[in-house]
Amino acid sequence: MKLHIFLLTLLIIISCTQRKSLFQKSYSGQTQGTFFNIKYFCPENRDFSNAIDSIFKVIDFSVSLYNQKSNLIKLNQKKRISYDPIIDTLTKQSIRVNKMTSENFSCALFPVINYFGFYSKKRPASIDTFSIVSLISNSNMSNIKIDKDYIILDSSTSLDFNAIAQGYTCDLVAEYFNQEEIKNYMIEVGGEVRTSGTNYSKKKKWRIGVENPDETLTSNFNTVLELSDMSLATSGSYRNYYLDNNNLISHIIDPSTGFPSKTKVISSTVLHKKCSLADAIATSFMCMDIEEIKDFLKTYPQIQAIVIYEDELDNISTFRTSRINKITTN
Repeated sequence: MKLHIFLLTLLIIISCTQRKSLFQKSYSGQTQGTFFNIKYFCPENRDFSNAIDSIFKVIDFSVSLYNQKSNLIKLNQKKRISYDPIIDTLTKQSIRVNKMTSENFSCALFPVINYFGFYSKKRPASIDTFSIVSLISNSNMSNIKIDKDYIILDSSTSLDFNAIAQGYTCDLVAEYFNQEEIKNYMIEVGGEVRTSGTNYSKKKKWRIGVENPDETLTSNFNTVLELSDMSLATSGSYRNYYLDNNNLISHIIDPSTGFPSKTKVISSTVLHKKCSLADAIATSFMCMDIEEIKDFLKTYPQIQAIVIYEDELDNISTFRTSRINKITTN
């Protein structure tokens, strides 16, 4: 009897040991005009790179503005398309964030962003206010209708999901990992991040740095966070821009004016369970002043943020929500 109990105990120990033996896997490359970096731990040393590539291809076929065969381009050309679950999801999420942020987020700004040359690469010889006013009047979220899950656009309205698609890509890869029972992973696409579990090899939560905004790619970190089961997205006006007669033309367009955002917010980082929502809300913060952002965060306490901005004396300041300090390592 004692031998039986001993053998049973030994088998349980061996079984638990085998379950805890995880292999670290990494996969990185380019997608959606940017870079991705994915790390995960799995017990069978499985390679998910082909599955991840397939997810990227599905998203590209759906919402790419560069793939001329994408469903989004067809929709913007007012062609009838079959039901597209990605376009449907991103449209509904965009409408939700638009309402949450008092219309400081929009997925209908493609004509305006294109006018400034961020897609066509053809910058206007001179910025014409009348043209912008005309474009923005046709770029209202109210011009988007949903009829039995089909998206219907006003004749002059075109969609652009670039302010939410990379976060959504992280969510889709995370959903795939969850289905495969991968519990420890870090997914980063274009700077947007979703985490689960721990960095198993270091026995610690995932460490994610929030950069100080400047024009170098090797800037120091403003904050280093330890994340688990959380997403992080950052938006900023300090990289994707150009100068026109000494005026900074940022890719972040204010939906209310049609012009590049002129607030004193330099960089906004948002934490939320869903990376797509963190991505969209971080973009919307770039079109708010710091007091509006603080009021928003009081209304939605489940959302955490780090906002770098110029104060009244033009000094660089950082605002952090209260729970950020609990997960900060520096």
